[in-house]
Amino acid sequence: MKYLFVIMSGLLFCFYTDYGWSATSASLVWESSYTKTSPAIDGKMDKIWEQAKPLTVVVREAMGGDNPAEVVLRALHTDGTLYVLAQWSDDTKSDMRDPYIWNADKKEYERPSKPDDQFALEFPLSGNFDIRMITLTHEYSADVWHWKAGRGNPVGWVDDKRHTISQKSIQGGVEYSMGGHGNVYIARLMDEGTSSYFIKPKPASFEGNVVDSFEQRQPAGSVADVRGKGTHDGKGWTLEMSRKLNTGHNDDTVIDQNKDNICAIAVLNDELYWDHSTSEEITLRFVNHTKK
Repeated sequence: MKYLFVIMSGLLFCFYTDYGWSATSASLVWESSYTKTSPAIDGKMDKIWEQAKPLTVVVREAMGGDNPAEVVLRALHTDGTLYVLAQWSDDTKSDMRDPYIWNADKKEYERPSKPDDQFALEFPLSGNFDIRMITLTHEYSADVWHWKAGRGNPVGWVDDKRHTISQKSIQGGVEYSMGGHGNVYIARLMDEGTSSYFIKPKPASFEGNVVDSFEQRQPAGSVADVRGKGTHDGKGWTLEMSRKLNTGHNDDTVIDQNKDNICAIAVLNDELYWDHSTSEEITLRFVNHTKK
């Protein structure tokens, strides 16, 4: 199975870099409008969002560029904080990650793999930013706001993380062989601090056929820089996120109101990480023509 994965990875890589989903685009400009009133981070599109200009972004499978889907983005900012609204279609609400499933024959819980819905917003930190994580041409680090429907979302928090992609072995990196073309090392690390959730012990006795395997808590430190809440209406997600433009932490990108800021998004619709869909590069631009 490992050999098959390596060969498939190599084929997908060749298709993706030479013929597939391109990461070069200067046409996606996402405007953030100034506001004196901060939106509530509750996963609802309040009236204040009407002053934000919508941008429709197409995401495609990162490996191969298939199955395009649309995400509508909006952005607002105060003097010190960026607010983001993202909406996308998803007719299956997946808001539990790897729950405990009762096995009636064994009379015990098992924990099979089951993804939750996820969304990520990524800003360059250092190096030659490329939305393609499986790349043999670029090395970079990125600041990632990683929303997870089944983990931080119940208490309104988003994981603040960083991704590092390299062709050399790196601390915390997972090695991906590219079918004879070389190796890529990807490290996906939480920022410093305590996250908003943890895995709770398996129940010793029956508590229901499906039991959440995560428990929430108050986060602290740099990992707790991003607030976020998503709601599902049966047809799709509405997600709100917010973060200070400058958190004061060296593992976060400083978002500058006075210049264009490059970013990208990713969507995981009930998928594991390697099945995620990504956008092209997006230019986040701050405008002040709607001050209120």
